[in-house]
Amino acid sequence: MKETQFQFKKWEDLDITDDFIFSRVMRNKKLCRTLLEMILKIKIGNIKFLTSQHALQIEPNAKGIIMDVYLKDEKRVINVEMQASNKGNLPRRARYYQAAADIDTTPKGSEYKDLKENYVIFICTFDPFLKGQPYYTFQNMCLEHKEPIYLEDGTTKIFLNTTSKDLSSLDGELRLFYDYIKDKIAQTDFTKELDATIFRMKQEKEERNMYLTYSSRMMEQRRDGYEEGLHTGLTTGREEGISIGLATGREEGISIGLATGREEGISIGLERGAYQKALETARNLLSMGLSPEQVAQGTSLPLDVVIKLMENPADL
Repeated sequence: MKETQFQFKKWEDLDITDDFIFSRVMRNKKLCRTLLEMILKIKIGNIKFLTSQHALQIEPNAKGIIMDVYLKDEKRVINVEMQASNKGNLPRRARYYQAAADIDTTPKGSEYKDLKENYVIFICTFDPFLKGQPYYTFQNMCLEHKEPIYLEDGTTKIFLNTTSKDLSSLDGELRLFYDYIKDKIAQTDFTKELDATIFRMKQEKEERNMYLTYSSRMMEQRRDGYEEGLHTGLTTGREEGISIGLATGREEGISIGLATGREEGISIGLERGAYQKALETARNLLSMGLSPEQVAQGTSLPLDVVIKLMENPADL
């Protein structure tokens, strides 16, 4: 696989259609609420972020996922994704995201009636269904009855096609948001504030360093063949147990697990010096306000180690 296949955009070239920028900007609750209310046409309550760029692993052997913007209010759990490339998997990906979010936000012992309304929204810079619609909404319904019978299971999947040539069915605010996605021209209070927030963020050295860390780690993980850059770990069955992190470039391409027996039983394919450097990077990222999940993804450290580092920085 050629190196160019792993290239990320330069920091200066990023815009709202890049998931890193989108997920960081949507940490602004005012902007996030405005966007959601424009799309869903409902009032959003008190937003609680379940962290942006959220790495979600339901159980060790399950497929892990990364969510751009993952949040809930009193009634709903909502996942919003900026999608700039069409891999042809969005319908089933939406299904998996909703199932994972239901499990993640429903405590043990809950009743089924306690399940929140569950929305997955993909903002696409392409037409995912090739029908020209600017807005596709999907809910489960009966196929046999001539009048629609909705299952009313509380799930909704929405796909925005920002390339649609006919935006007449959209209200003005949402239509001008589509224009901003396509042309980067801010014409409303919302898009002007969005644009200004992105501009300010791109002047911040910490944000730039965060992106460099994120992109370099994602490239490493992609080289190791993990879909969407999520390092979920491999169980090798070897006597020494597990090693997360692959030693690539060797003739057999094997070496799954290096330097076992270190403190906490963790070796992420790092020599001791590199491991200490990863800890220092994790301390810095935590001090910037990143979530443990983001730091674990960005440094390749196990989540439990990052949590311990956050609680007791001097222990490691």
